[in-house]
Amino acid sequence: MNDDTLIIRITTYSSMFAGIIGKIACHPIDTIRAKIQIRQTMMLKIKADKLISTLAKETLRTEGLRGLYKGLGITIIGTGPAYSLYLTTYETSKYLLNQLSFMKDSPNLISFTSGMMAETVSCVFWLPIDVIKERLQVQSNLKVFDYKNTFDAIQKILKSEGVVGLYRAYGATVASYGPFSAFYFMFYEKLKTILENPLQPSFLESLCLSGIAGSMAGFICNPMDIVRLRMQVQRASLATHAETGNFGYKNLIHGLYKVVRNEGILSLTKGSMAKVLYTCPNTAISMSVAEVTRSYFINKYKSH
Repeated sequence: MNDDTLIIRITTYSSMFAGIIGKIACHPIDTIRAKIQIRQTMMLKIKADKLISTLAKETLRTEGLRGLYKGLGITIIGTGPAYSLYLTTYETSKYLLNQLSFMKDSPNLISFTSGMMAETVSCVFWLPIDVIKERLQVQSNLKVFDYKNTFDAIQKILKSEGVVGLYRAYGATVASYGPFSAFYFMFYEKLKTILENPLQPSFLESLCLSGIAGSMAGFICNPMDIVRLRMQVQRASLATHAETGNFGYKNLIHGLYKVVRNEGILSLTKGSMAKVLYTCPNTAISMSVAEVTRSYFINKYKSH
């Protein structure tokens, strides 16, 4: 077994609980981020930090601490296999692209392309998780649907929209998360080149570099994330014939156009601070745990 094959195999196992740890730790700020992004009328004069704290206090007052953790159940259930498929697809894509002669001298392009592939494939798991999670997170704001818990949400979505309801915005989701993953891995791999051992970074090294890469990618891709979230939510309003939450977006490009036309160019920054505050620790924790766990098993395997 060569080193690349070994890394791919070990990544499959080491990444499963790494993703769960990161998601649990950062779920409350993700909830606030979702609540900000679904608001069509928002006072942009309010500073980002005050807006985040205001919505956090409002959520605690109206929904209690539980309100910040809505959608956590489906996240815990699905993140293990989804994150495992995500990182495994990334490593596999990187390995295969490195075999192509015209790609060998383009490490940034390999990382970027592999990140897109990782998101495209893993969305099979991620998309249903996201749809259910984010509807639970924002249902108190939109008041379009009333899910009691994760299983109730799954049952009602399947009954009113069918399985297709969980995958209808697949293209928009890949178009949103795909560039995020592409930029994230490109930045992360580039940053790792400054390390003494880029193949096996320490926990602290991976924590810092992954956090930086996640913050940069999160900020760049925030506009697409706004439209992607609203498209996932609007399916429920269409199914229930409700006006609230029906943003009328046909696709990602149409959504971006309507956001700028109706809410102004600055509206594309909605939730960007919360997005960075979420992606920074989430990517940092998930990747550093995955890297250290992977390094441990690689060294253990090689020592035998």
